[in-house]
Amino acid sequence: MRTLPLLIGSLLLAGASTASHASCTHLDSGKVRPASMPSLSTTCGGPGEAGPGTVAVEGVGNALTTLFASDNSFAGNTFDLVATVPMQITSFDVNLDTPGSVETIAIYWRDGTANGAQDNPAGWNLMGTATVTSAGANNPTPVAIGGLNLVPGQTYGIYVDFQSYPTSAASLLYTNGGPTTFSNGDLSLTTYHGKGDPAFTGPSFFPRQWNGTVYYTAVNDAVPAPAMNPMGMILLGLALGMVGFVTLRRAA
Repeated sequence: MRTLPLLIGSLLLAGASTASHASCTHLDSGKVRPASMPSLSTTCGGPGEAGPGTVAVEGVGNALTTLFASDNSFAGNTFDLVATVPMQITSFDVNLDTPGSVETIAIYWRDGTANGAQDNPAGWNLMGTATVTSAGANNPTPVAIGGLNLVPGQTYGIYVDFQSYPTSAASLLYTNGGPTTFSNGDLSLTTYHGKGDPAFTGPSFFPRQWNGTVYYTAVNDAVPAPAMNPMGMILLGLALGMVGFVTLRRAA
């Protein structure tokens, strides 16, 4: 698991959707904050939440990881992706508690930023849904959802929704603070909101940092020539020979 340093410092941002800071005693979901998940807020005795800024992330294996260091939870997160090279999203990791629980994740995308569109389903497209088995708090839980092609320089909003909420005992874990941009040479990810249930119409919490990994593969703009089997090569040779023979006969 890759550990990323948080930018220390807290900032109360204007224009928060619902709340800017979680309670010292309760999570965004309203559940009592467990002793294993103390708040980072200095007002709660923590070291401080990450403020707006950029974190450089080493690109490893065509993947971009934000962090797995949660101090809050509910049912979703929104963030933006901007690629610098043509690529296709292949899968994700998320941060879930209750290890071993079997849950359902849905991921949505939109053209343009997620910021400001987190409370309205208009313009969002379903990338896919997947059944996952939680790896437990602050461990990557794989999510087999992908297929979205990213055009360099274009902003794509992403919404990760924990569809199992509220019937499950588990929650989607994330971190207070931000907005933070995590960036490697290929991809940048800017965090925005924590989301409640149901998707889109549930409460929003800002700023919140998504905990997870985006996996991708580079897409070559050039279209490779189709491979030809041996029989095809023989037939092509015969056809070219026949064309040459006819040409010579006509020239004689």
